[in-house]
Amino acid sequence: MIVYRAVPYLVVLAPPAIVLLSILMGGCTMTRPTNGLIARAQFHPDPNSRAGKELIMELDRRAAREEFRRIIGETQR
Repeated sequence: MIVYRAVPYLVVLAPPAIVLLSILMGGCTMTRPTNGLIARAQFHPDPNSRAGKELIMELDRRAAREEFRRIIGETQR
């Protein structure tokens, strides 16, 4: 008889308890990145990659164009 009276309370408390346990278990079992992975995670391309070299070449081209424009502008004055 006591078990039947507890059923509505168990039904109400089961979903929050399941969510809480899944968050706790998920947090405990989540893998952590090693120091090597954290050091490699950067917001810009790796300097040794092809994308990094292409970016540097494009920046050099833009700087050269600006320098040529400045020189041409000075000679036309």
